[in-house]
Amino acid sequence: MHLLERVVKRGFHMLSAPSRTTDKTQTQIGSDRPKLLEVNKWSTSKYLLKLVQVVGVGPYPLDELMLMAAAFEYHRPEIVIDIGTHVGKSARIWFELSKQLQIPVKIHTIDLCDPSHVEYPGRHLGHYIRGLPVEQHIGDGATVARSIIGASPMACFVLFLDGDHSYETVRRELQLCQIIKRGCVLVHDTFYQPGSKYNHGPYLAIQDSLSNLPVKQVVHLQTGLPGMSYLGLD
Repeated sequence: MHLLERVVKRGFHMLSAPSRTTDKTQTQIGSDRPKLLEVNKWSTSKYLLKLVQVVGVGPYPLDELMLMAAAFEYHRPEIVIDIGTHVGKSARIWFELSKQLQIPVKIHTIDLCDPSHVEYPGRHLGHYIRGLPVEQHIGDGATVARSIIGASPMACFVLFLDGDHSYETVRRELQLCQIIKRGCVLVHDTFYQPGSKYNHGPYLAIQDSLSNLPVKQVVHLQTGLPGMSYLGLD
């Protein structure tokens, strides 16, 4: 065989061989765990299809599902506190991730019982988590969450904020970062585009709170609505 043919065939074999890096997760624990969250899209893509089959892509589009999955895999939380139950889609996502990644976790979801609220789901409250080992709480998000954190102060938490999207409420909920020793906070509906009429409350609450919070890393998904932000605490 001519030298050129051997080189071409060898190059084709190297290109077609499975990559060793594409299957290696960047969100693992141990000595290989990165100092900061790195969303490994090869790793998370493997189980996004399952999530979409269960919960669809609304209100959490694919890139947001990927960030949720990556944060869960990276921090491997012992407790998830989900503020804003609604029909239970986000809590169901945590349950499915726990099952898929074999990470045992206690999931708490919190919402108000306010039939007068325009987004109150009525009898569909928590629909996606009925019959699952998810503890549902009725009450003020920050108050109930503070109690849960206080009962296990050294645990690793994922705190998910998707309740009242007002500036004041999100700022108040972000203060929970002060009592979380390990884990992260994810905030939904944080797309920011100056001049638009979209609610900028959650994003502005993050910006105005950061200087007083023990946040190590910030990741904003700013490619479009509705947007999600990650605040890494350890």
